[in-house]
Amino acid sequence: MELKRPEFIMFDYGQTLIKEGTYDGAAGFDRILRYASANPMGVTGADLQREEDKLNSELGRFNPSSRHKRLTEYPEESINRWLFAKFRVEFPAGTDLRELEPEFWEAANPCEACEGIGELLRFLQSEEIPAGVVSNLSFCGRTLEKRIYSAIPEADFAFVISSCDYLFRKPSPRIFEAALGRAGVPADKVWFCGDQFIPDIQGSAAVGMTPVWYKGHLRYDSECRMTGGIEIDRWSELIDIIGSLE
Repeated sequence: MELKRPEFIMFDYGQTLIKEGTYDGAAGFDRILRYASANPMGVTGADLQREEDKLNSELGRFNPSSRHKRLTEYPEESINRWLFAKFRVEFPAGTDLRELEPEFWEAANPCEACEGIGELLRFLQSEEIPAGVVSNLSFCGRTLEKRIYSAIPEADFAFVISSCDYLFRKPSPRIFEAALGRAGVPADKVWFCGDQFIPDIQGSAAVGMTPVWYKGHLRYDSECRMTGGIEIDRWSELIDIIGSLE
C-alpha cells in the first residue's frame, strides 16, 4: 500500500492517548456519594458497583468474548440514574449527574498520558495536520475532553467524540461516518490510530481510512495480524513515517 501524507488524524482514547490502570468502580461511587443529599439505605460504593456488575452482565457489557459485537452505547448517566433511584440515593436539586463523572472517573481509574503522545501531537500541530478523538465510552464527551486535556495539556483536538453522545460504538461504521463529517475530510485522506484491532483497526479500514495500530500499551488482540495499514510500537515511529512522506 502506498502511503500518502494524511490530511487528518483521528485517535482512539484508552491505551492510545491515555494509559489507564485497574478500574475500581466502588471507589468512584464512594467519591460521588459524598455529594448525596440523602442515602437512607446507607449504600456504599461497593454496593452500587455490585449492582452495576449484575446489570453489565445482563447487558453484555465488558465481556471480552463479545465486547466488539455490541454496536450501541449505554450512557453511564442513565445507569447511575437507575442505580440511585433503586437505592433511594438523592442529590441536591439541580445536580447534573454528568458533572460528577470526572470525579467518579478520577477516583475509579487514575491515568497518565501515553509515552510520546505529547511529542506526536506537537509535531502534528507544527505540520498543520488536524486531529480528533473517537472513543467507545459510557461517559459523555465533555467528561472525556476534561480528562484528555488534564493529562495532555498540549492537546488541541478539532473534536472529541464519545459513543455516549453518538449512540453508536466502534466498529460500527456510523460513528466513523459521524467523525468524518465533523472532520470534513474524505476517508482516504484520514489516518485512524488505535490499540484495539477490531473496533479501531478493522472498523476504520472498513470505511476507507488508513489504520494505524498502536501496540505500545496493548491489552487485547495481540494475536491479530495486520493485512494493510501501519503497525507501530512507539509514537516516535509515526512522526518518522509522516516526516518521510511528501
